[in-house]
Amino acid sequence: MAEPSFEELVERLEERARTLEAGNIPLDRAIAVYEEGAALVEQLREMLDAAELRVQRLRGAFAEGSSFREEPEPYDELAIPAGPGDDGGPA
Repeated sequence: MAEPSFEELVERLEERARTLEAGNIPLDRAIAVYEEGAALVEQLREMLDAAELRVQRLRGAFAEGSSFREEPEPYDELAIPAGPGDDGGPA
């Protein structure tokens, strides 16, 4: 199963926030929802850190006048898909 996207994780976090803001759940459930939200925040932070590192690497490559590589890093979550015709397939 594919890892959830950044946007999917943000939506899950927003759902947890709405649940807590409603305030109509038992304390033990509220704590569990809060813990789920904290775990989502950590996942999102890791994804943002990885994206920032990629941008810094690209900026460095452009500043040095070198071209960036054709293939994305193994962490495809943040990879930009090729446009029509970029892969030699039908446009």
